[in-house]
Amino acid sequence: MTRVELITVGDELLSGLVLNSNVARVADSLASVGLGLSVVCDVSDDLDEIVAAVRAAAARADVVLCSGGLGPTSDDLTRDALARAAGVGLDVDAGVVQSLADRYAEWNIPMPELALRQADVPHGATLIPNPRGSAPGLQLRIDGALVLALPGVPGELQAMLDASVAPLLADLAPGPRPVTATLRVALVGESAIAAALAEIQRAGEATGVRFAYLADSGDVRVRLSGPAEAVAATEGAIVDAVGHAVYSRDGAPLEAVTQRLLLEAGATVAVAESLTGGLLGAALTDLPGSSAVFLGGVLVYATAAKADLGVDAALLAERGPVDADVAIQLAERVREKFGADYGLATTGVAGPDPVGDYPPGAVFLALAGPNGAHARRRDLPPRRDFVRRLTVLAALDLLRRELLGLPRDA
Repeated sequence: MTRVELITVGDELLSGLVLNSNVARVADSLASVGLGLSVVCDVSDDLDEIVAAVRAAAARADVVLCSGGLGPTSDDLTRDALARAAGVGLDVDAGVVQSLADRYAEWNIPMPELALRQADVPHGATLIPNPRGSAPGLQLRIDGALVLALPGVPGELQAMLDASVAPLLADLAPGPRPVTATLRVALVGESAIAAALAEIQRAGEATGVRFAYLADSGDVRVRLSGPAEAVAATEGAIVDAVGHAVYSRDGAPLEAVTQRLLLEAGATVAVAESLTGGLLGAALTDLPGSSAVFLGGVLVYATAAKADLGVDAALLAERGPVDADVAIQLAERVREKFGADYGLATTGVAGPDPVGDYPPGAVFLALAGPNGAHARRRDLPPRRDFVRRLTVLAALDLLRRELLGLPRDA
């Protein structure tokens, strides 16, 4: 079995200033070719510490991946550490020098002398192309282990994993290359999903399917990997069990699924937002092509702003801004204002204080469209950032269900 270890380099990772999301990127890339991580080690920007970590990993593993420390600044020490661990010197790669010169010429700015550090290459190492940045990756052997060093910038790391590293390591994985499938479910807890799929997971694992649950603020990804036929059968069983709660079978996020459905229907949407403060509009415009389906939005955070949009003043005075009928009128008025096929509205209590009789987490969503208008209430965990994020997901899911003709309730 091929043993793979990961070393992530950077003071910012150990201080908590930056969340080390690169571990998930590397693990996901390895899983796509049937490999997994045995050890993950975070190391500070200290030359001796990096050297020690590389030597220890190379003594245990078949493959050592390093991320971070390949930039041009004084704290970017990975290339120096690899050279010392391998017992070799650093050569200046003329091709990298020329690439850097061309890049700065294209930007029409002088190239700092410090940038040339990125052209230093441990003797005997080969370069891994970086399609997203200036610092190339490095590939060399240390104590018999294959060592691959990649930049720590997430976009650059991901591009290099996809283009170079995963194909290179695929030959090291035992057996046929596995396939993967990612299903996504919104607004259902990770533990509830895992409990609902327990029997399916046991059956799938018996046929070689590996399960991974990845939760992120109300959105759960269920990742399957293994033999093609077994993954397909397990995926079908999950969809049968969970039903309409599965909003994606290709890993696409809810905003992408909603945009795709709007495009397929030739429909448009406009939004009126209170507690979400623009987050819903941002989600609907986050992807290319959104101008074809999103017409506009209004922030109606204050009660007076709701009245200015056309919500009945008497209704606001009687019930306040957090109310199902207020949400419906917001959705109807914003639909009329922009001439959209659908109007989507959010109002509620993000917290920390209650509003009238409603506690933090009480949210009303409304959708107005060709088939009329309706609202629904959700009572969400009373944490402000969580309430706002889940409200966006709930609003997108309400629109998804309408576009698909599904039951309105989750």
